[in-house]
Amino acid sequence: MTLADPDSVQSRPYGGQSVSTLGLLDYRYALDAAMSLLAGAQAPLVLCQAPPLAREGLPPSAADSPTNDAALWIEPLADTWQADLASLVARLAENGQLIVLLSRPLALLLPTRRAWNIRALGTRLGGVRQLQGALARAGLRLDAAYGIHTMMAMGLNRMSQQLERRGRPDLGDPLHFAARLRYCARGPLAALSTVALLIATRVRE
Repeated sequence: MTLADPDSVQSRPYGGQSVSTLGLLDYRYALDAAMSLLAGAQAPLVLCQAPPLAREGLPPSAADSPTNDAALWIEPLADTWQADLASLVARLAENGQLIVLLSRPLALLLPTRRAWNIRALGTRLGGVRQLQGALARAGLRLDAAYGIHTMMAMGLNRMSQQLERRGRPDLGDPLHFAARLRYCARGPLAALSTVALLIATRVRE
């Protein structure tokens, strides 16, 4: 899977609207990418534990289905994530996909995100890695791990803005373009981002 450019997210799963009205671009981008993966699911289960993200743009949850062929888990909580993971895995069919969107510690630099006032697992140091280990123990294969809104993109954007304010768009524009190319990352750079997007598949009971 290759994620789209952050300035051109156009996913419209289930015929609904995108989450473009969300105040935080990184969460909007991650949600649109996640929901594009759910577009082919017949009975997706949705567990959203971030109230600001639950208010718009999410597909209906097939909670009444005996099993689910896909699940979307938004912002696992530090106090309940283990029980929530067990519940999700118990309902997920073999070869079903679990998509997890969670904040990283860098997200707490954003005032809007701090205002959510929830104890998220991902904002704890080592929280994302802890969840990745638990996914493997629960019989899930981690297919991909993305970091969205990377520190490198933040730095390049800041330099671009400063140069444009100083009347040098000829230097600022290339930096803005470079920031867009680095908005989403895999590998070691993914850890230095505000949002993590994990994609896993259930491979055994």
